[in-house]
Amino acid sequence: MNAYDVTLVVPVYNVEQYLQECLDSIAAQTVFERCEVLLVDNGSTDGSYRLCAEFARRHTNTTVLVRRGGGAGAARNLGMDRATSARITFCDSDDVLPPAALGSLLEAATTTGAQVVVGMMETFPKPTNWAWKGYFGKGDQTFGSVAELPELVHSASACNKLFDLAYLRSHGIRFAEGVHFEDAYVGVAALVLATRLALVDQCVYQYRKRAAGNSTMDAIWTRRQNYWDHLQLVEHLHRMGAGLPDLSRAVLDLFLVRSYQGFALRAPDLFHGAELEDIYSRCRAVYRDVEPDLVLRATADARHRVAYLAFATGDFGLFADRVARLHKLSVRDGGAYLLGDLPDRLAPLARAAPFTAHLEHVREVPGTGTLRLSGRFDVGGMPMVRPLDAHLSLRVRGSRLSVPATQVRRRDMKNTRPDTEWGGFTAELPIDALRRGVHDLEFAVDAEGGQAVTPCLVAAGYLRGARVVEHGGTRVVAHWKGKNRAILMVLGTARRLGRRTVLGGLVAKDAKHVLRRRPFWKQRLLRLLTKPLFLGRDIWLFGERGDTAQDNGWHLFRHVRTSGRRRGAYYVIRAGSPDRAHLAGLGHVVAHSSWKHKLLMLHATALINAYDIDTYMLPDGWDRTRYLKHLNWRVGARRIFLQHGVTDKDVSKGLHRNRTGVDLILAVSRDEERFLSEELGYDGQVEVSGFPRFDALAPARGSRRILFMPTWRAYLTVASYNRDSGGREARQAARDRFLASGYREFMVRFLNDPALLTALDRYDYTLQFLPHYEMRATVGDMAPDRKRVRIVDQNEISVQEAMRRCDLFVTDWSSTAFDVAYLGTPLVYAQFDADEYWGGHYQKGYFDARRDGFGPVCETVEETVAEVVRYMREGCAREPEYLRRAENFFEYRDQQNSVRASEAIDSLIRGSKH
Repeated sequence: MNAYDVTLVVPVYNVEQYLQECLDSIAAQTVFERCEVLLVDNGSTDGSYRLCAEFARRHTNTTVLVRRGGGAGAARNLGMDRATSARITFCDSDDVLPPAALGSLLEAATTTGAQVVVGMMETFPKPTNWAWKGYFGKGDQTFGSVAELPELVHSASACNKLFDLAYLRSHGIRFAEGVHFEDAYVGVAALVLATRLALVDQCVYQYRKRAAGNSTMDAIWTRRQNYWDHLQLVEHLHRMGAGLPDLSRAVLDLFLVRSYQGFALRAPDLFHGAELEDIYSRCRAVYRDVEPDLVLRATADARHRVAYLAFATGDFGLFADRVARLHKLSVRDGGAYLLGDLPDRLAPLARAAPFTAHLEHVREVPGTGTLRLSGRFDVGGMPMVRPLDAHLSLRVRGSRLSVPATQVRRRDMKNTRPDTEWGGFTAELPIDALRRGVHDLEFAVDAEGGQAVTPCLVAAGYLRGARVVEHGGTRVVAHWKGKNRAILMVLGTARRLGRRTVLGGLVAKDAKHVLRRRPFWKQRLLRLLTKPLFLGRDIWLFGERGDTAQDNGWHLFRHVRTSGRRRGAYYVIRAGSPDRAHLAGLGHVVAHSSWKHKLLMLHATALINAYDIDTYMLPDGWDRTRYLKHLNWRVGARRIFLQHGVTDKDVSKGLHRNRTGVDLILAVSRDEERFLSEELGYDGQVEVSGFPRFDALAPARGSRRILFMPTWRAYLTVASYNRDSGGREARQAARDRFLASGYREFMVRFLNDPALLTALDRYDYTLQFLPHYEMRATVGDMAPDRKRVRIVDQNEISVQEAMRRCDLFVTDWSSTAFDVAYLGTPLVYAQFDADEYWGGHYQKGYFDARRDGFGPVCETVEETVAEVVRYMREGCAREPEYLRRAENFFEYRDQQNSVRASEAIDSLIRGSKH
């Protein structure tokens, strides 16, 4: 008789940070004394083995085994071979078992006699909504085959399951060794072969979604070996399923198609020649006879189906180069298709799905009486790398109006996904041709065989930029209905006092909104009641980050409150912020999220910020999406982005006009203006005024200070503006990435470099390290404990003041280099991580530091130190070439930037009222 009822196998490899939490959860199991615990160390080089050994010394039911090489699969197989109980389960060493997990699984196995018992798996810190989780929430259940719950086959992990060990051995079910995706060799095989399955309706496993960037899934599409490893899995399961009943075989095919679709899509990007032909021929052998309707069920969209269509038809060219093969749509029965002349059986695989259109921007073209509507569209599966060979149009239902739509190239879309580069469109509607009423908007494509039509949906940029447009006797409101359907509300103006106009007007819509208690109804009511108090007043609401007053927002606010004497200007900042002192004596300072802040948001004419408006200017508790849908358009405040740095890099994924809804953006140079206008969509919305903060940029050199100020890395921290940050676990994962990063290595080596420290003493300089706002919490231990090197904080000295006082500036990619160049201070670029930075943070823009920059560019610690020492030795003198470049770049150097900026905002507001 076995001493234990269940064996728990835990493969362990370099998880010292998480292992103790895992072991504690194992010891806390309600049936722990009935468990055999096998901890299999896979050759750890950290303290993992020590923790395992200590756990085994405390618990006699625990054995530590060592299996070097072969990966987690080999470690699990060793555990299976050494197991002495009738049932077995597995746990990864960085995950957690709820206390009743093993007890619940064991009870279900004993009661039902199931060969496989499956429990709910939850992920943390963020949940994952797997389709197979829909089978839970209905109590414990028993099934005779996986065909009765086909989505469960995608629960491929072995860790949320309890297996009959004799059943696994009788079918030769084992983990693959030395490859990734080894779990599915057991998890999927056991499910599809089982003749009795049980579901336990509770969470039995907590899977840690680590964000440290070192797991298989982090590099799933870029690691070439993953394509071969997963193909090996597919072939293994395909062979194993040869004798399955038809229904079970269909479930297995569902897994085989869905799990490889991402690899099949991307393989031509990574492989060429004989390697790609090998992948194709092996995939065709597996997939050519899979039923098309099953492929439709298993794949995400037409983009992923193209490869399976190629497998079914034997068309290697379609698989290897879809851009060359797919360039012309055909229409059949109102649906768009990527290819024509296919057999009816295969035609559904070529249907372009999803076929969608999103509106992102609606604005009146000045002086033309037309509305320009901009957006993006997706013809699923069609590579948008060139203009589509079809006629595009925008239709306004209810006005019997159809206008041509022009396809446009979008840099932001290309950066998101290269095959969507030409997925933008614009169309112009004559306002006088719009009838009164509410009109649905539709996007149409005319191609061979007919016309395909899809309703226009709203995007976030559409909601951010929604305004009431007045033209002649007509008001047009870009709005939405139902599930994000884009509409135009066409109304008479308030001056037309006919009964129909009044009842159909905006005030009536406010009243309906309030009576129906829709989101933000209280704010809409308060706005109506307090509107008389704000008649004739322009409310300019300024801000930066919620707790700062140091940047363009503060400088421009100071100007309009002093020189400009604008009574309707207010600055929003959190009550406890140290920067609140900067605003002393200016008046009209409003506590963030106070009642006054909320009231001013209801009547604001302009929202003016150097950072993201929705993130930092909305009062706490205001849901962003609901605000945009139910209040933003009604207030109609213009959005002015002052910027907090020169746009020299390609930040189009976040800053494109169709995403931000910004009405006016400031720039410092004509090069920047061209880039913002031509590449980021700010046509006619860029003002080359110079930055307001530059007005106060007067050099105060001579203190013998070197300022080291690198920028941040989005992949090494959790940004302050990220509301869905993932909590403590995400912050810890970011900390782990930072500690292992080349970024930290450079900082530590540079700040502790012996030659640098010696030169600081020799030439009598002090080096100040001012971390970026988003990196402040991570850098505390990097500077040496010496009087010549110290870390300073933005609460201690403002960024601008630190730049003014330095004699030499050292940065990596930070746009503050432009401020320093404006000051005339010499600088050094330490661009030590180009590939990583461009790959994980931003894309390259129009500015190249080697060609256009204002100082020498270095790539190593040694080069950087050598340049810094040279500047100290030469008295921090700036070279003529870099001086010339700076003079050519900046449009203005006259301390009148705030004047031009405020005049531009004033002009924008005046123009919106006429």
